[in-house]
Amino acid sequence: MPASGPVSRIARLAAAMVAAIVITTSLALAGPGHDHGPAPAGATAPASPRVTASSDAFELVGIVEGEVLVVYLDRFTTNEPVAGATITISLNGTALKAEPQPNGTYELASPILKAPGLVEVIAEVEAGGTSDLLVGALTIPTPAATGTAAGGEGRLARIRQELASLRPTLLLAGGPLLLGLLVGIGLRSRPRIAMGLAALAILVMATSLSLAHEGHDHGGGAAATQGNAPHRRADGTIFLPKPTQRLLEVRTEIVQPREAVRTVRFAGRVIPDPNRSGLVQATIGGRIATAGGGLPRLGQTVKAGEVLAYVQPSFQPVDAATLQQTEGDLDQQIALYRSRLDRQRVLAERNAVPRQSLEETEIQLRGLERRRAELRQSKVVPEPLVAPADGVIAEVRVANGQVVSPSDVLFQIIDPASLWVEALVFDQVNAAEIRAATARLPDGRVVALSLIGRSRSLQQQSTLLQFAIVDAPASLDVGTPLSVIAETGQTARGIVLPRASVTQAPNGQSVVFQHREAELFVPRPVRMEALDAERVLVTGGIEPGERVVVRGAPLVNQVR
Repeated sequence: MPASGPVSRIARLAAAMVAAIVITTSLALAGPGHDHGPAPAGATAPASPRVTASSDAFELVGIVEGEVLVVYLDRFTTNEPVAGATITISLNGTALKAEPQPNGTYELASPILKAPGLVEVIAEVEAGGTSDLLVGALTIPTPAATGTAAGGEGRLARIRQELASLRPTLLLAGGPLLLGLLVGIGLRSRPRIAMGLAALAILVMATSLSLAHEGHDHGGGAAATQGNAPHRRADGTIFLPKPTQRLLEVRTEIVQPREAVRTVRFAGRVIPDPNRSGLVQATIGGRIATAGGGLPRLGQTVKAGEVLAYVQPSFQPVDAATLQQTEGDLDQQIALYRSRLDRQRVLAERNAVPRQSLEETEIQLRGLERRRAELRQSKVVPEPLVAPADGVIAEVRVANGQVVSPSDVLFQIIDPASLWVEALVFDQVNAAEIRAATARLPDGRVVALSLIGRSRSLQQQSTLLQFAIVDAPASLDVGTPLSVIAETGQTARGIVLPRASVTQAPNGQSVVFQHREAELFVPRPVRMEALDAERVLVTGGIEPGERVVVRGAPLVNQVR
């Protein structure tokens, strides 16, 4: 038959195209990252069923664990756990008492918690003379909804879902294929054109299948839910379950605006009280010698007038020659006065000279002898180094046998209980307006300061202020840098929060965390200024009446 050749070629062409469809579809279905098998063992399970309820006094969170409802009861305002409460919980009308546990929670068991469906929860709470009624709802999911059904039923559902998702792809790919077949049949006399159209149809089908399959998702998985673990959601809010809140000791406060005194911050350093401290220096040059018990050690307690060490005099060759010359001159003058005194005594016995002249010569001779004795004594008598005040040794700059000069500071003595702060204030504030002040130490401790005085002359275009530290810590060292926050007398209105409640977001903004729901925290960017070393004044970003985290905020900020 004449048409057998073209018809056979068309049949072979159609068979090849069908085979290409099957292969391309299989490759697309088995694309990279595609998996129809059971969920991996490490996938995170969905969150446990939970119920939340709150009132002006209490906040309750119940978490289902099997047939047990674990109840967390906290103060609504502060988020503090409530201990010793009496809790009666009604599940769909069945009243049960929640028993207190050693870890601060309450538990009750009921088979109702295993039956799928909606459970009405009514909790009667009595604690510390306060009674309240909390109402909530609990949804117990079916086993399939929890993702535990990994058998045939789950696989069948996934297959149906896959076929439904591929339906548009098959329609899109089948259109060019059908067009190619029709054109090929219509052009029997020109098989090359038909083959070209068929190849083009296969290419379009493969491309459409690949694009339709790219990024295909069956839903669920670890990205859809983090279960009971703390995590930061895509919108920036933080899910922090009650067990974690208890562990981190998160505390909150309902904020309200109020008046506060503005402050200014500047740098300072610790100095000793000049009235109860002092420096030890030598008045002569010489070599250090111990006072018998060894040199004083750092931190040693001393009394005023106590001898710390001695300085053995030493002289340069020039000074030694000068001393010898001076001593020679004194010896010569002493010899002359003695000779004169002897002659005057003989003449005085004969009444040849007045008695007054004899006495004057004796006085001059005794003065010269004293000067020579002191000069000789200065060569050998050491100078004692005594403590100028009661206190402890803060600095020791000598060693046994060391040669020192009169300008060297050898010891420093301070009273650790009496320390001052010295600070330089530039033009950011009028120093005369400063009233009270506090200081934050490098280790985070805060000390109160009392203004002593200020300089009336500028030093490097700044005013020098001196404060006395009230109840100075025993471990505080002289020279420690610190940050001084002083009140200026000006007032401002805003929300006062502890400094620890403000953290830094990844973008560098200052944020606080609003406790919006029982287990939900929302970061809120704020505008603030320092009040003192422990408090800040928030002037924008949060509204009055909101619950804000005042303790544990840096730990909440670490959740990712």
